[in-house]
Amino acid sequence: MRIGINGRFLVAKKTGVQRAAYNLIRALVSLDQENEYFLFTSHEELSKPEWQRPNVHVIPSGIMPGHTVKNILWEQLTLPFLARRYRVDLLHSPANMAPLFYRGHSVVHIHDVCFVVNPQWYSFAFRTWYTWIIPRLARKAARVITNSNNSRNDLLQFCRLSVRKVSMVYWAVEDSFLNNSSSQGEDWPEKDYILYVGSLEPRKNIRTLVEAFQQLRRNHPELRTKLILIGGESPLFAEIKLNIVDFKDDIELKGFVDDPDLRGWYRNARLVAYPSLYEGFGMPPLEAMASGVPVVTSSTSSLPEVVGDAALKVNPCDVTELSEAMGRLLQDEELRTQMAKAGYHQVRNFNWFRVARNILAVYYEVCQKSRTEDTEDGEHQSYIPMNAWHKLIRMEEERIRSFQSGSDRRGVVME
Repeated sequence: MRIGINGRFLVAKKTGVQRAAYNLIRALVSLDQENEYFLFTSHEELSKPEWQRPNVHVIPSGIMPGHTVKNILWEQLTLPFLARRYRVDLLHSPANMAPLFYRGHSVVHIHDVCFVVNPQWYSFAFRTWYTWIIPRLARKAARVITNSNNSRNDLLQFCRLSVRKVSMVYWAVEDSFLNNSSSQGEDWPEKDYILYVGSLEPRKNIRTLVEAFQQLRRNHPELRTKLILIGGESPLFAEIKLNIVDFKDDIELKGFVDDPDLRGWYRNARLVAYPSLYEGFGMPPLEAMASGVPVVTSSTSSLPEVVGDAALKVNPCDVTELSEAMGRLLQDEELRTQMAKAGYHQVRNFNWFRVARNILAVYYEVCQKSRTEDTEDGEHQSYIPMNAWHKLIRMEEERIRSFQSGSDRRGVVME
């Protein structure tokens, strides 16, 4: 197969969707040596080591960071021309957006439809554009992929799609969170803090988290725990106003941090709190569990799918319930150890080799269906060549063994 990749996500700000798309494509090209990949992106990607493979072709053209309108026009007008020019069998857009008028076989990742479920959380321009284009992209695509059953159900309802057209493939955690080597020295600036990681937007429910933290400190004056908020605001989202009255000096907004520092903030936290109201998947709880840190998160949307029984789940609208859950984890060392052990078992179910294997299965099914839809009965049977499938399974097993070794180094002792 000749697989085209919409690489616009590589020039966008690196938030959760972009990070996941990058990890997916990197895993695909590292595992799959049977097919050709054409990565349509910016000139900056030409020299990146992850794309230096015999079957990977970086096709640079006129997109670059910080040029949003220009990049949108490139995606809608230039990208379809490039895909036809390089005769790709399918074009995969892994970060929500795809060229609407592309006539070839298109696979598009749509992470969630939060802009429909709660439109008040987004700017007027953003929600209007997404509400118009997402159903059209989904209905036009050969296959839609999303990353939780919760999002799949929302997509089926909102976009009026056939059940067979939407594939669910869970995301995974970056290998770097399993590496114990970075940003974990004795001179780490903080050791006693609750960590939040994510965008500063209304659906993340940060105001409730701040109120719960203040209640926790008032009810337990012996605690000196801080609250660290990592993430940035975006004009795409509605404004968020934090009502910080008490303990102002113990609530710190760090903005965006680079990856090595982010891993350090995770590993040195007492716990990670993620009381989001709605998630397509919810990567921070998974990153926390991979870092050996207990988690308090919401009992709603996709988050129970991600954390299973390996986190304390609360009603995200109940300040007292959230405050008490954080207090339990801070004060009960046995519970903290239990949650870290459960987190280990849970996170090993989410690895990028498995994701790549499932995405590759979608590619083969889409391409084979296109070859048989003109036959007499229209029936088809999708498959991945057995040698490629077994190779992917072996590499996944190696990844799990590597994870086991990394957990042992972090001191997560398994029974």
